[in-house]
Amino acid sequence: MKQIASNIYVSTEYPGVNVGLIAMPRGTIAVDVPALPNDARDWRRQILETTGGPILYLVLTNGHPDRLLSAEVLGAPIVAARAAYERASAYTEGFWRGVIDGWSRRHPEAADELAGTSIKMPEIMLTSSLTLHKGGMDVTVEHVEGDSPGSAWLFLSDQKVLFIGDTLVVNNHPFMAEAPDTQAWLKTLRTLRRSRFSGVTIVPGRGPLCDQSATRPLSEYIALARRRMRSLRRSEPARPDTTSVVAEMLPLFPVSEDEDDLIQRRIKAGLDRIYEELGKD
Repeated sequence: MKQIASNIYVSTEYPGVNVGLIAMPRGTIAVDVPALPNDARDWRRQILETTGGPILYLVLTNGHPDRLLSAEVLGAPIVAARAAYERASAYTEGFWRGVIDGWSRRHPEAADELAGTSIKMPEIMLTSSLTLHKGGMDVTVEHVEGDSPGSAWLFLSDQKVLFIGDTLVVNNHPFMAEAPDTQAWLKTLRTLRRSRFSGVTIVPGRGPLCDQSATRPLSEYIALARRRMRSLRRSEPARPDTTSVVAEMLPLFPVSEDEDDLIQRRIKAGLDRIYEELGKD
């Protein structure tokens, strides 16, 4: 855990998801939660040791399965965008089995615990923004156009800290498969390059802490994907073969050998989504 501003701490050490906390006069707001149960318990312990508790809310920056898998461990009401709740509620039992199997393959030591995971859905929802008053300090959660229908961020302007979730990932291939509008996502990233966010410490969904300059590689990545899919749509009106585009995009961010297949599937799913999106233009 690292303190990055007055009463704000983050950890980028857990696999898959960055997490943070905002220590308030009468409790703590947790931002996202580690995916693995043991990591979630460790994060809860660190929160309570650092702030004394209680954990008032757990705010999710999207409804990605990684963020819901161990959310119940923190024992706090879950806050998320309504679209994140709706998306997560639509996941089938078979889908969750696939998510758990995937994490179990990558972390076999956690397989038994993952098998008994109980998924907890968000309880407090927002459509545009929501201000949390409990705790002696106002914290506003805002819906933004990003990687998923339920993308949200927390901008603490006084401390110059932005928790942005997977709307920005650093040195990671983004999740594009559920992006409702990649053009709108690009607009959000351009907004982050304005003077309002100059000098702001950004906590991305995955990867190291950064500033607004880290938005450029992701913008270029999404724009490239859109160009390639637009070209394929013109030349291949039927479902295209994206093999060459996946190969082109794979080296743009570092990929470990054991995740090569996973990331290739992630890229392909994102390209398919963009191809579908461009067909609506």
